[in-house]
Amino acid sequence: MATVMVVDDVAANRDIVRMLLGFRGHDVIEAHDGADALRLAHTHHPDVVVSDVLMPGIDGLELVHRLRADPDREAAQAPVIFYTANYLEPETRPIAEACGVSQVVLRSQDPDALLDAIDVALAGGPVSVDLTPAEDFAQAHLHAVNAKLIEKVRELHDTERRFEAMAVASPVGIGIIDRHGNAEYVNERLTEILQMPMDDIVGPGWLSCLDDNAQDTALALLHGAGQDTEMRFTHRLTRPDGSARSLRIHVRQTHDEDDALTGGVLMVDDVTDLVLAEKRLREETLRRQDEARHRDAERLDSLRRMAGGTAHDFNNILGAILGYTNLAIETINDGKADGTLPEETVEALLGDLAQVIKGGERAKTLTQHMLAFGRREVNQPAVVNLNTLLEDCAEALATAAGTGCRLRLELHPDLPEVKADPVQLDRALHNLVRNSAEAMPDGGVVTITTSVNGDGVAVEVRDTGTGMSQDVLDRACEPFFSTKSTTGTVGLGLSTVHGIVSQAGGRLTLDSEPGRGAAVTLTLPPVAGAVPPPPPPPRQAAADEPGGGETLLLVDDEEAVLQVTARMLSGAGYRVLTAPDAAEALRLLERHGGEIEALVTDVVMPGMDGRQLARIAAGRRPDLCIVFVSGFAESLFDEHGNNLEPGSTILPKPFDRDRLVSTVRTALLATQRR
Repeated sequence: MATVMVVDDVAANRDIVRMLLGFRGHDVIEAHDGADALRLAHTHHPDVVVSDVLMPGIDGLELVHRLRADPDREAAQAPVIFYTANYLEPETRPIAEACGVSQVVLRSQDPDALLDAIDVALAGGPVSVDLTPAEDFAQAHLHAVNAKLIEKVRELHDTERRFEAMAVASPVGIGIIDRHGNAEYVNERLTEILQMPMDDIVGPGWLSCLDDNAQDTALALLHGAGQDTEMRFTHRLTRPDGSARSLRIHVRQTHDEDDALTGGVLMVDDVTDLVLAEKRLREETLRRQDEARHRDAERLDSLRRMAGGTAHDFNNILGAILGYTNLAIETINDGKADGTLPEETVEALLGDLAQVIKGGERAKTLTQHMLAFGRREVNQPAVVNLNTLLEDCAEALATAAGTGCRLRLELHPDLPEVKADPVQLDRALHNLVRNSAEAMPDGGVVTITTSVNGDGVAVEVRDTGTGMSQDVLDRACEPFFSTKSTTGTVGLGLSTVHGIVSQAGGRLTLDSEPGRGAAVTLTLPPVAGAVPPPPPPPRQAAADEPGGGETLLLVDDEEAVLQVTARMLSGAGYRVLTAPDAAEALRLLERHGGEIEALVTDVVMPGMDGRQLARIAAGRRPDLCIVFVSGFAESLFDEHGNNLEPGSTILPKPFDRDRLVSTVRTALLATQRR
């Protein structure tokens, strides 16, 4: 292989040729200009010289002329190939032939052209040295160089005009910055953006478009500190006229052909209108989101009122159905005991009535769900530690998760207490765990986490199941909405939980994506300050504990409920006076005086409601025992779940005979002990 000397004032060009020749196995000598090439030619006597034409100092043409006149014959006879991007072959042919240049190869040609030219030069061997007279060479050299200089000057003028046209028309402020951080050129747009005279911007004045920290960072970039070659900044500028403008600034380094840092380019864009438009868009988006949330809240509130009212009316009907069914069962059992009914008839009747009771119990559960969703369920709020509640019901929750799913508790220490109905919270947690288990048909993990966030105590139930789409999330808390094709109380799980949490003064949030599981978070307000523990509940009387013949005043505007309740209490050994409304109840109270020992009244009644009746009755008879009967909490609890009749006895509808009798008996015993 041969020794090839590459002459070029641009290091990147030399590197490219060196790598190209290295693939052919040639030894490469690099010279950075003509003078360096003459020195190396004496030392190494290259077989071929590959030289650029246009170079500072001794250019390629002068190099060849001097090389051919060199007294070192071995160096003088080396073949020379011009490898240039500035001269076309016809431009250099006359002087190249005069100087003994073997070939002219353009950089725009395929790299194989240079390799082929070297092969041809090597095959031809040393060239003959026929010197061109100095005067002829000087004239040809001057002609070639002048022609190229004129061409380059014209190209430079064209480039300057194009740059000026672009800079003037640019909507972006432009500046050319040297490596010392001084602006050498700025366009008119930059003066308009900054509202500063051009003379104040040229030099270091352009830094006024950056804040102090950004100025230091930009100058460090221009000085070459760090690894970054460009940076972007945002700045809010107050101009001399007092207007505030939002600027986006881009500073990028510039380098010469040898990759030496020469400074940078500054681009400043006034994006005030865009920022204001984005702000308006965000505000409009937030407004629409607020309106959507408000509409959703109104829709849910309408659904709650409808569900609560429907459940209240249905409770009265259901109470009568269950009550009379229970009385019928007692009558049949009495007939069986005294032999008036055949055994086969008794069994058939009891079997049919058992199905009525079973359906009634399912309907009772449905009304409880609807009341819970409507935040109208009669509850018994108490101070609850959620960690303790979860630990106590962990085994039951694990059972609700099923055998294919694993339950994991992650409890935050020192969790503040909350005020809620523990029975309802337990029901809400069971609903959530069951939902999570159904979302993981192939098994998975249900994680229950307690935590303290900014405004409350949170319980998160997270699963690793199929997740929900946004459309499903938007409707997940609606009653009777479900993605599962099942029966029973389908679609009331999350709506029930939502109502329970809302009635306790908290909120429910959902987070889910398809394929990434779901997380339901219940956030309840913490109990403020120290709360004394509630007094122990009075002993609950047994259902079969006989009454002492006390006289009870029973009030209900539903005739069927009034009659069946009276029969239940009479059968338990009580003397019962009935009233269809509050006015009649007050007349009976006045007429019977001290005979009446307990007032058992419905709460929601037309005209005077049960609370008003109880308040008047208690004013006349302070020792009167009062039992409220209601399936609708609106008249007994405020919006925060606080009992408006503290210390009172409340019997939720619908109820069976045992629950009714034991509640009334317990209330009477408690009153008699006072």
